Formats: sequence, C-alpha cells, structure tokens
Amino acid sequence: MEDLMRSSSKRSLGVCLIFVFFFILASTNLIYGQSTIVHGIIRDSVTNKPVEYATVRFDGTNVGKLSDDDGKFSVSNSSGNGKLIISLMGYDTKTVNVPINQVSRLEIKLSASGVQLGEVVIRRTKEKYSKKDNPAVELIKKVIENKHNYLVTSRDYYMNDEYDRILFALNDYQSAKGLLKNMKFLSKYADTSLIDNKSILPFSVRETTSNLYYRKNPKATRRVITAYQNQGIDQEINTESIDAIVAEVFKEVDITDNTINLLLHDFVGPLSSTSSVNFYKWYIIDTVSIDQKRYVNLGFVPFNTRDVGFIGNIYVQPEAPYAIKKVSFRVPNRINVNYVDNMLVTQEFEEKSPDLWVPVRFTTAIDLSMYNMAKFYVQKERTFSNFIFDLPLEAAFSGSAPVIYLSDYKKQKDGYWNNNRPDALNKDYRMDEMMVEFRQNKVIDITLKVADILSSQYVPTSREEEKNKLDIGTPLTFYSYNHLEGNRIRLTASTTKFFHPHFYLYGYGAYGTKDGKWKYYGEATWAFNRKNYHKDEYPRHNLSIAYKYDVNPLGQRFLQAERDNILLSFKAKRYNNMTYDRMAEINYLHEYYNGFSYNLFGRTHDENAAGDLRFERRNEDDMLIEMGNIKTTEVGLNLRYAHDEKFFQQRRRRRSLPSKGVILTLSHTIGLKDVLNGQFNYHKSALAIDKEFWIAPYGRLGVTLKGEKVWGKVPFPILLSANANSSVTIQRGSFYMLKPLEFLNDSQFTWDVSYRMGGWLFNRIPLIKGLKWREVAGFRGFFGDLNKKNNPDYNRNLMIFPEDSRTMGKKPYMEYSVGIENIFQFFRVDYVRRLNYFDTPGIDKHGFRISFDVSF
Repeated sequence: MEDLMRSSSKRSLGVCLIFVFFFILASTNLIYGQSTIVHGIIRDSVTNKPVEYATVRFDGTNVGKLSDDDGKFSVSNSSGNGKLIISLMGYDTKTVNVPINQVSRLEIKLSASGVQLGEVVIRRTKEKYSKKDNPAVELIKKVIENKHNYLVTSRDYYMNDEYDRILFALNDYQSAKGLLKNMKFLSKYADTSLIDNKSILPFSVRETTSNLYYRKNPKATRRVITAYQNQGIDQEINTESIDAIVAEVFKEVDITDNTINLLLHDFVGPLSSTSSVNFYKWYIIDTVSIDQKRYVNLGFVPFNTRDVGFIGNIYVQPEAPYAIKKVSFRVPNRINVNYVDNMLVTQEFEEKSPDLWVPVRFTTAIDLSMYNMAKFYVQKERTFSNFIFDLPLEAAFSGSAPVIYLSDYKKQKDGYWNNNRPDALNKDYRMDEMMVEFRQNKVIDITLKVADILSSQYVPTSREEEKNKLDIGTPLTFYSYNHLEGNRIRLTASTTKFFHPHFYLYGYGAYGTKDGKWKYYGEATWAFNRKNYHKDEYPRHNLSIAYKYDVNPLGQRFLQAERDNILLSFKAKRYNNMTYDRMAEINYLHEYYNGFSYNLFGRTHDENAAGDLRFERRNEDDMLIEMGNIKTTEVGLNLRYAHDEKFFQQRRRRRSLPSKGVILTLSHTIGLKDVLNGQFNYHKSALAIDKEFWIAPYGRLGVTLKGEKVWGKVPFPILLSANANSSVTIQRGSFYMLKPLEFLNDSQFTWDVSYRMGGWLFNRIPLIKGLKWREVAGFRGFFGDLNKKNNPDYNRNLMIFPEDSRTMGKKPYMEYSVGIENIFQFFRVDYVRRLNYFDTPGIDKHGFRISFDVSF
C-alpha cells in the first residue's frame, strides 16, 4: 500500500482487511482453561549462553515451538501430556517431565554433541562453517541440479484431483474471559494448532475440490472448480475485496522455486539454483528410513537469520535422481516479517516410479499476532490424488479462462464434502452451527455489520442480500477539503446484480461549501458477461456511458485513490489551479484472461477556469483577453498487457499486489475540431512500461518508464505535465517537490525507480536491527520539450501559461527520496529532495512525506 489515502493499498489494505475481518473475535485470546503451560529458557551447558531456535514440543506431537533470540520459549498443551522434548541440530536431544495442568518455569541446559557422517563433524551453527569439502553442500547441489527431472511437471501431460482447505482461527483459545466469557458453547468448536498444540477456535473455513490439467509444451494449466464452500464469518461479511489477498498472501509454496513468495515477501528458496549454498548453511543431520528406503536428513539455516529465509529440514535420496521425500521448514524468530510469530510448512512426496514422484500433501500453518493483541492461526492444506499421465488433454485447454467453475460448484451439500474430503482431513468444523449461536449476541451482530461496511466501503439498503439492489457509499469520500470547494460533502450510490444481472448504474453527488456549487457524476453500464455482484469484476467486458460535472485539478492525477479521498485533504502546499469540467463519455472495455485488454472511448470536455487559474491570451497591444471555456472532443484507444498481474478488486478500483510480471500500456487519443463543439485538432500518444524486479534477499526494485507526445497546436491544459503530488502522503507515480503545471511540454519522457530493501542493510547494524526497520529509496525525473507553435511566447493566439508554469531547459527535472518503512510495523517516512530548477518561485527544495503501511 503505498500511500495514506488508499482505502486499501498494494499490500497494506490486504493485511488491514484480514485483521478487520477477524478482529471481532480477538478478545477471546485471553480466555483460560485447563492446560499444561511451560515457560523457560534454554542454555548451552558449557558456555551458559542462550540457545536460539531449539525446538520445544510435547511428546507425541511432530511439531513444536522455537526458542527465541534469548533462548526463551513458551508452550502449552491441553491433552494431559507432561513430557517435553527439546532438540536442536548439534545438541543432544533432552526429555523433561513437567507437571500437567499447571504452569511451570524451567531452565534447560543442552549438551553439544557432533553429528558425524563419514569424516565430517557438524556442530553448533555458531562454530566455524565451511562450504568447501562439506558433504551436505555437495549433496544439496546434486538435489538442486536434478530438482525438475523427476517431478510431475517433467511429463508432457498429467491431470489429478485436488482438495484445498484454508482455516482461520483464534490462536491460544482457552475459556473464560473477555467479550465471549459468557459464550461457553464456543468450547465445543475448539481444535488444536499444528504448530504448538495450543487450543484454537476456528471461525472461517473455505474448502475447494478441483481437477487440474497440465500441459508441458506450450506450458499451460487449467483448473476446473468442481465444488466450493465457505463457512463461518465469511458468510457474514463481504469478502470479495480480500479473497485475492488471502489467495496471494497464503498461496502455495513450490519448493523448487529459486524464490518462494509467501506473505507478500520473497524468500530465498532452499533449492535456489543461484543462491542456496551462499544464503544457507547446510548440515547432514542423520540418515533415516522412510517406507523402508534410506534418506538423508539435510538441515539448513540462513547465514544471517534476520534475512528473509527459512530454517528446516529436507529428506532426500542420497543417489540419483536425488528426489525429495519430505520438506519441513519454519521462519526464524527474528526475521524481518511482521505479525508472524511462527510458521510451519511441510510437504510430502510419493514415488510412483524411480523417475516419477508426485506430491501427496502440502501443509502451511502460521501463527499471526497484531501488536500482541489479536492472535490468529491460519492453516492451509492441499492434498493430491488420482494422477493420470501422458494422455493428450488438448480439449481441456481450448478455453481462455485459467480457472473454470462448474455451474453448480457452490451448491454441494454436506454429504458431498463428507465423501470427498481426504480421510486425513475429513472433519466438519460445524461453522454454520457456531454462527447461529454466535449471532444471538447483539454486540457481535452489530460489529459484524460494521466490519462488512469497512471491507466493502458500501452500505447495503437491504438486510437480505438477494433483495439488495442498491449500495450507498463510501466512507473515505464522504468528506474532503480543497482550497476551491472548501469542505466537500459527497454521497455515492451503486446498483448490484440484483437490480439487473447485466445493467448497472453508478453515480455520486457532491457539494462544496466554499464555492457553493453542486457536482455530480452518473454512469450506466451494460456488462456483457454475467457478474457475481457488480460490473467491475474480472474480466470486464463492459459498454458504459457517463456524464460528469466536477472539479478538475490540472497537473495532478490520482493513481491510487479518488481525488476527494479524505486523506488527500492534508496538503503540503496550497494548490488552486483547477477547472470546472463538464464531460460526456462513451466507453467500451474488453479484458482477456491472458492479461491483454483494450479500451475504446469517445468523450467531450467543456472546461471553465476556476480558483487562481485564468484562460487568457495577449493581443498585439500586450493586453490580456479572456478566452472563455475550452471545449474538446476526443476519440481514442488504450491497449494494455499485464503479464501475471495480481490484484484485488474493489467496486471502482483494482489494487495491485506485488508481482514479477511486466505491464505495458499504449494509448492514442485524437482531438477532433468542429465535432460536437470541439475547438482543436491534435493527436496524443503514450507508451509506458512498468516492471518490478525481485532480488531476494536484497528486496525489490520497481521501474516505470513512460514516453508521451502531443502533435498539433493546443492550449496548455492539453499539453503534457508531470504528475505532481501536493499532499503530504506518499503516492507512487508522482513527484513530491514539483509544483502542479510547473513545466509544460508537448513531448516528455518520465522515469521512476523505487527500491524497497526490506531491511537487508538494517538487519546487519547493531542496535538498529532489533527495530525491524526497512530501507526505501527512490529516484525519479523527466525531461521534455515544447515546440514554438505551442509556446505562447511565440504564438499570441495561444492562452498564456499560469503564473508559475514554464518551459524546460536542457536538463531533466530530478528528485530523490530516502526513507524508513515499518516503523512500529505500520509507519513510513521519506525525506525527499529536489535536485535542480531551484529558480522556480515558491518551490520547496526538500521535505518529508508519510504513509501508513500495514504489511507483512
């Protein structure tokens, strides 16, 4: 989320909505029941120094809690088991008996002991480590070299059945305090965490069954969703705006990837072909027998455990094809990832033949907490079955949609799920029963409705979804302020599919208390494809007509929010070069699943100068003459290709999620004179490239390049001006020290380079590294030119430029920014400095910009 004004941002709204979505239940984290609780510290028996990253678990469970940077740990168990197992590579495993159903405090000392295989002894990770002549390194190199040779993706075709389940729960649920202390019935819905065996209270379960089809060349996958159901709080809140975030944040891990994207971070993959042995330390732990076959247990840990990497184990064959049998890994406690207390990822594979291994079960479990108040548990399961290989499946790839939904995929009953869940996961969490009891609490019922409004930004006009034909919104645009209108009040309305499945209406009315004018916008859309709720759902195939009368702030384009967002009312400088714009438009938009889209449009504008702006020219006697309104008629075409784009959808906007794809846009607009009162003939073209480079573990580099050109003789409102940002917020794609309309060009090239290091540097600085700050930097600029025919100094028929506007010299305008994000895990501040053109009156050479960015 790059900026303050967004109701959601690239990553920030995603995390915010997830926590708002679940916050209603957060108070139950304080409830108590009968558990065996152990707090303690683990020390080296010789040095007495704290031992970090030791696994502490109750006997009979296969997972546990890790000791922190200071060797401290806290585990609980409600099963009556009092035997504690403490283990860490390089130390002897220790067993401790603790009193059950009591709270205990222990100091545990581990004895170091080498794990010997051949002639190499691996000891404590703080001892000297060498990659040279290390059999663990040599073995993992062979595993990496062969990692694609035996997997199902090496086959020309395959198909299989898959079952997915993602569960959200309150973590460390016990039973008698907080808002839910009188809801004793909740105890019967409790379950157990995979990570540390704590009690959890599920409140949302999503299940999917599907058929997956794969083709190697040309590479393609097609998924057919055969059934889907969501139970629990999802049914009470509009989750459309967070569905994509949940899918992206908690997406499946591919252990063979060089970089593993999880929690919107890029982790260096343990099997990275480029970085594995340089980023991770590798150890041979032991040799084990699984299914009567021998595997080597390889342990790995990052050289710097504050970097974005994993610690864990991989069980591999010691000979060709060096296949992986099982993977289990976590994140280090002090890693620079927010809100994650613990995470466990396990993956199991099965041998079908010596050169063919298939996935069996993938599990991801995550403990989340927000400022140690709201504690949540997320568990994602995927199982694979019924593989069929090498049958030509071309018919499955005939359509363009990567995901196909059967017509009745949401209509399966309980019997279907009981019969189609894998045996190991065949559990009904009875969410429907729990929610019936839960809704009887009026406070909870009201809070759920408020959360629904915050997540969707609209208020339904009917309590029953199928009767709700009109939504009213939006909270963030209800009030705003600018120097022309003063206080601005706005009310928005939008119809839903229950008004008509293809015909949609949208509009708003606004009033400025200072200028005393009403503004309005109305839009009618025909959606050619059927929608689940509203017209802008992906992929769009819409024909729209619209009419608007509103304020237009020249020189400022709002790329991440609507102009009258309340958070944009905080200005760094006064700006009043605006127009009153009367616009009529017809628009045809068609999107395709492959990321390509085109947009045909025709529009008219009738603009009247407002605020400090004047539309004037000089006559032969050098006197100023009022020129009246500017009227234009335009037709145009926009082409866009976004490879592998990730986003989440809101009613009027899409918020991009971090993606490694490239976005290309090409547009051309033609101005038509004497058509519908148009006054000017001109052409305007633009080409833009937007690309993010993920450089794990060094962060992400974003690059945007844009070239623009205007042909024809036009007044300054039609010329090109770089996008200025007069607010105190951080907005990607804008210039912070530039005055709106400061430079006017008819040809222009713009660049914007941003770097988010993700804490890589701060993680290595004593005292600072514990703060988990992250470094950000940017360098942006543009250069352009203005033909004499469009310069009023040479052409008296043109209106003069605004007082502070000018032409560019031979140097590009440039500015840079350096900043710190993740301050208190949500705050970002940038120092911005202008590098040239200091002779412009009234400019600021430097300043600070801020944003609130709640992200992992």
